[in-house]
Amino acid sequence: MRTRFVGWMAFVAFTAACGLGVVAGADFDPGADFTRYATFIWDEPDDRPVGDPRLENNPFFDERLHAAIAVELADHDIRAGANGPGLIVHHHATVRNRVDVYEVDERAGYGRPAGYNEGAQVIQYDEGTILVDIADAETKAVIWRGWAQFDIGRALANPDVMDRAIQEAIGQMFEDFPGR
Repeated sequence: MRTRFVGWMAFVAFTAACGLGVVAGADFDPGADFTRYATFIWDEPDDRPVGDPRLENNPFFDERLHAAIAVELADHDIRAGANGPGLIVHHHATVRNRVDVYEVDERAGYGRPAGYNEGAQVIQYDEGTILVDIADAETKAVIWRGWAQFDIGRALANPDVMDRAIQEAIGQMFEDFPGR
C-alpha cells in the first residue's frame, strides 16, 4: 500500500512539473464592494521584461489575455468602457526556466515505484506566470490580485495551446471572484 501511495505521489509530482496543470489563485480586499463596479479599462502596459522574446511585446498574447479577462469580468456584469470606468485592469506575464528535482526517500522506508529511475529525477521546463491586478479607478488602490503559473513551453510553440492555457489560467484565477 505504501509503495502504491509513493508511486502515485511521484506520478502527481512529475505530471505537475511537466505542465499538465495550472496553479492559480487570487486575493482581494475584503472591505471592497465589488457589486458597485460596472466598467473597466486596461492599464498601460508596464516596461518590465517578460523574460522570453517569444512573449515580449507580443500583441497576440495580449489579445488572448485581454479576451479571457474580459469574459470573466463580463460574467460578473463588469464590461469594458472608457466613460467613467470603475476599475483599472493591469496584467504582467513572466517566463523563467525552472528545474525541479524529485527523489524517493528510501531511508524513510518508501519504495521506488516501477519505472522510476535510480537517483533523482530532474524536470526542466519554462514556467509562465500571469499576474492580474484590478484597482479602483478613483483611488488607484488595488482591490484584487490574481495569479497563475503553468508550463508555458508547449504553449509558446502553438497558438491554439496558448489560447487554451490562457483561458484555463484566467478561468481558475477568477473562480472565486467576489461580487455578483
